[in-house]
Amino acid sequence: MNIQTVLGKGGVPCILLVFALGCGTVRPGADYIRAGAMIKARTGSDTVYNPELEATIKEKVGQFLEHGLTAEESVRVALLNNRDFQAQFQDIGVSRAEVVQSSLLTNPAISLGARFPEGGGRSNLTFGLGQELVDLWQIPVRKRIAKAKLDQTVMNVVQNAVELAARVKNAYYRLRVSQESTVAAQENVDLLRRMAEMAERRFTAGESTILDLNLVKSNILDATIRLNSVRLDEEVDRAAFERLLGLSMDEAGVQLTDPLPEQAKAVGDDKSLVEIALKSRLDVRTASLDIDAAAEEIKRQKRAIVPSLSLGIEAERTERRAPRSLKPLPTDLPLPSPSQTLQDFVTQQVGQGTAKDFILQRYDAHRERELEKRQNIDLLLGPSVQFTLPVWDQNKAQIAKARYEFAKKQKQYEELLLAVVQEVRQAAATARSSAELLRLSAQEAVPLAEKNVGTAQRLYEAGEDTILALLLAQQTLNEQRVSRIEFAGDYATALAELEQALGGTLKGAPGEGAANMP
Repeated sequence: MNIQTVLGKGGVPCILLVFALGCGTVRPGADYIRAGAMIKARTGSDTVYNPELEATIKEKVGQFLEHGLTAEESVRVALLNNRDFQAQFQDIGVSRAEVVQSSLLTNPAISLGARFPEGGGRSNLTFGLGQELVDLWQIPVRKRIAKAKLDQTVMNVVQNAVELAARVKNAYYRLRVSQESTVAAQENVDLLRRMAEMAERRFTAGESTILDLNLVKSNILDATIRLNSVRLDEEVDRAAFERLLGLSMDEAGVQLTDPLPEQAKAVGDDKSLVEIALKSRLDVRTASLDIDAAAEEIKRQKRAIVPSLSLGIEAERTERRAPRSLKPLPTDLPLPSPSQTLQDFVTQQVGQGTAKDFILQRYDAHRERELEKRQNIDLLLGPSVQFTLPVWDQNKAQIAKARYEFAKKQKQYEELLLAVVQEVRQAAATARSSAELLRLSAQEAVPLAEKNVGTAQRLYEAGEDTILALLLAQQTLNEQRVSRIEFAGDYATALAELEQALGGTLKGAPGEGAANMP
């Protein structure tokens, strides 16, 4: 009997189908694409890292760096080239592997045994094949839990992308503040040097004292120290910015093309912003999935009251004693002559007593051995069931643990909602305050300081006032210009933090695109 006879014509395909169902293949490509689409929707970036397109990263980054970077382009480079963010994508592959694993049946168990008779003979052999059946009602729950965790992992990666985008924008505008502060500090040093030349001419002409000249020189030293300090800040901020973008030393020194904002726009009311955040924030959705997964875990633990139920088949080849040995040939039996054939010799001796008894004994022994063989059972075959009795452990502790975890997730979800509300309100308040400070600085403080410098310079040149008034006016102007730069940077970073609090870009948010604030 061959295997085709046992399985039938469709037997081999059936075996292959069962084998295919039991061998899962991990393919997270669709999950990478899903994560990339969600990141694009929330950050506005049309370029996102994909582990399956690793070879194209360097070329794309080079294209971005070729003509300098805007803030949005910097976000694209970071989402493509930041190593820490790239590592987080591997978690998606891990979660997809867990989904595949959750769908697989437990491997069947095979048992083999051999026992040998004491007096010799055929050994006892046992064979068993068992399949765990608990998987039949555990797999659906395990799959739901694993898929929920996969969704959580994807959302965590997307949330990290939103946070990375905010950090990149913050670093971008901090660097722009340092750059413009360096320019302002250099302009202040140049202006003070021109003032020193003017003071020296007036001193030479006898129109001022040495004190005026020394005051200007002292201010030049202070301004030079300030210039060196802001240059160091610029180098530090550049290193932090380029690290976020994952740039190497060969790619360092990239030019930033976006200026700091000159004017602020309306932000929107807190209620509308909070509604957007609660709908868009992926950490809120992840926390909700946590609750669902905790509820599924309760179901799984309830189904685990009987942790093992195995159905199989067992076979046994029984032992057999060694057959009785045949009586050896009699020693007094005469031997055939050289000219006598064996057949003639046996015919001649069959009528004599010794040979006759020997042949009869041999015949009886052979008949008994054949009878013994017919009475032996060669194989025992039948089904087997094995399961764990829930006597001492009925899994109540694990069920209670799952319930406590569920209650914990609910409380954490409620706390997260409150935190989101406060975070959005705080970010919106910071953005509004930064916008007002930028408006006051750009439209009132700086113009007034410039006017005072012009007035002080005319008075000093006309000899109506000392150099001290001009120096104070110039110092105030420099401080107001630096403050305007810092307020512009604070406003830009406040908008980035508000985007992060909302769970994505501000495009489409209430107030976005509104007229400039007065």
